[in-house]
Amino acid sequence: MGIKMLYRLVGRKKKINFGLKPLLITNHFFLFMEVKGTALISTKTYVKNQHPNQYNEWLNLLPTSTQAVFNGNIQPGDWYDIKTYQCTPVSALAQLFFNGDMQKAALEVGWYSAEYGLKGVYKVFLMIASPQALIRASKRIIALYYRPVTVEVEDAKKNSMLLSCTTLSGECDMLDYRIIGWCVRALELANCKGVSFEKIPARYPGMFTIQLNWE
Repeated sequence: MGIKMLYRLVGRKKKINFGLKPLLITNHFFLFMEVKGTALISTKTYVKNQHPNQYNEWLNLLPTSTQAVFNGNIQPGDWYDIKTYQCTPVSALAQLFFNGDMQKAALEVGWYSAEYGLKGVYKVFLMIASPQALIRASKRIIALYYRPVTVEVEDAKKNSMLLSCTTLSGECDMLDYRIIGWCVRALELANCKGVSFEKIPARYPGMFTIQLNWE
């Protein structure tokens, strides 16, 4: 399948610094991607609601340019650089609250993002009848948060399905887990019990694939 994206080839080991700990990216296409202001707002709201006493400490871990946006009036419909305004804040969350575990931090923020969005501005999607239909609708929902992005939903069964999505952050797959956390909470909000996921070999180039299961 054809996926139209802009890529930059990183041909040798290179340290990519998100303003916190440097991350090592090796021989990988690095995506030029953007994130919508809605996602920034949900991240900010997560910290304020879940860690109110450490909000300023988290903010102070961010570079000055990132702080300025989070301190200001984030526009929900505007698009922002994904590395500066998504990777960096989630990396700071991992450092401050999750002992450096970026996957866990991204899962938590993704889980909260679904709670924030599907009970708020995107609550119309919860009116969709079945879990399968909700995850199929995620093709539209995820595209509301990120660009460019492609989502494929396949092998829908009574209690499971496969979801493939454009990997958002190269070999630093933290943001993939934000989407996974979002999907888990979306299914829980659709009254699915015992929701779990397994990351399996990608079915398409430049994408990650998960199997979602529920009781």
